[in-house]
Amino acid sequence: GDLSNMESLEYAVTDVDKIIFCAGNDNSRRENESDGIEEEEEEGWDKLESILDQRKQQAELVDGIGLRNLLHAYLNVRHSDYGPSQAAKRTLFKFRKRPADFGLFGIDDGSIDGGDTRKDDAAISETAAVQESSVATSISQCEWTKNKFGHGVFTGKVDRYGEAALASARLRSRNDPELGIDLSVGGFAGLVCRICSDGGVYEAFVRTEAFERLGVEYVCEFKTASKTPTSGSENRSRDKFSTVRLEFKDFLPRMRPQFQTKEDEEDSREALGKSGNIPKFVGKDIRQLGFRFRGQSNPLSWSSGFGRFYLALDFIKVYRGQPEPEFVYLSDSRIPPVVNDGMVKHDIKRLTTNPMESSNDVISIIDDKEAQKVKDKKDRSAEETYFKYMGEEMIKQSGLSYTIIRVAGYNEKQPGTDSSTVRLQKMNKDIVPVSRADLAQVVASAILEPNACNLVLYMTKSQTRGVKDGYLWEKFARLKEKSKST
Repeated sequence: GDLSNMESLEYAVTDVDKIIFCAGNDNSRRENESDGIEEEEEEGWDKLESILDQRKQQAELVDGIGLRNLLHAYLNVRHSDYGPSQAAKRTLFKFRKRPADFGLFGIDDGSIDGGDTRKDDAAISETAAVQESSVATSISQCEWTKNKFGHGVFTGKVDRYGEAALASARLRSRNDPELGIDLSVGGFAGLVCRICSDGGVYEAFVRTEAFERLGVEYVCEFKTASKTPTSGSENRSRDKFSTVRLEFKDFLPRMRPQFQTKEDEEDSREALGKSGNIPKFVGKDIRQLGFRFRGQSNPLSWSSGFGRFYLALDFIKVYRGQPEPEFVYLSDSRIPPVVNDGMVKHDIKRLTTNPMESSNDVISIIDDKEAQKVKDKKDRSAEETYFKYMGEEMIKQSGLSYTIIRVAGYNEKQPGTDSSTVRLQKMNKDIVPVSRADLAQVVASAILEPNACNLVLYMTKSQTRGVKDGYLWEKFARLKEKSKST
């Protein structure tokens, strides 16, 4: 299929279960262009700048527009052929496009019904947007409002040891209204939330029958993104849009921090002691869903004794779990293991190593070393690395299970001529080019390996020859274990 033609892509991915995306720029054209640099030395620098600009445009067409088209085509075909039962994601709440969803959330008061004692459906739709009498507001100042874009905005301030929480109204199963909704039946594995926030640390929480019976809720902590204001720009906001993926297995049981009376707390602890281990959360019996900000988790936000926060919600969806990766993406080892706030400079299409560095401070000098990069078809420019990173983010937000393999380039060694061991690692230390044969072996293994699901890894070669450290499936298993521990 043509990456610029959605219709051709939809035809190409019909009946396709898995995708390996290894598309790149036109290397043959790049080689011809680099020859021109040598032949026309007097025009070399102008030509070099033109070639770099062409490479940036080509990278945007492949890893930007082309990859987005491919993902949309794949998801569209899956939904068209198999219906909602096989869609990668399902929408729970969409605040901008479904205004009624805004009224289903309010400031949390610690009760399973969101402060509303009525049980019928009409009561759910009439849930107040902001509830003044709440446990949260006794130690904080917060509100739930709509902004001009239609997003639900949870904002306010808390003291150093305070907290504020936003929770949904009581969610009910269609089959049994006494139970919460069950997302495990559809094979869903977690939540995908589109948010705009300030870089703070927040908690997503889920309440089941264990909350009513034992005062225990399931909590998953996540960090949001922020941006560095551009000097000279009228927009000085640090708030930034991002998509967070919260796996059900990362929701851990935690006892409710506040009780109405001391007797309630003692009864809950007694019941908790008798109940043994709390079951793991797998998506069943969701009676409430919410978000929380804690002052203790955000020491950098403290100002005059208070921690300020801002969390805007666009949508909350659930994504399906898959036993094996559906999408394998070949990326760039220049992307660091952790991309901190401010490192992504969208205006100049680059990643920087210093998150405090302004886009105006990034100076690109074209020298002999840069010219050699243009001649070398295996290397990438800074802009090409940027679009590889943006491609990774699109895949993570798609709801598909994925494996992202970052490589430094390719050598020309033939299969069987190199006895060094393939290494798969989480950090970008000692990264060297690999052969295409070795890469093909890793990709073929990843596409059928459950432990490769939702992994981002670096592929390199061991510096010590003849030393074996296990089969590829064992290496994926070790990486998966490291990802869980971090």
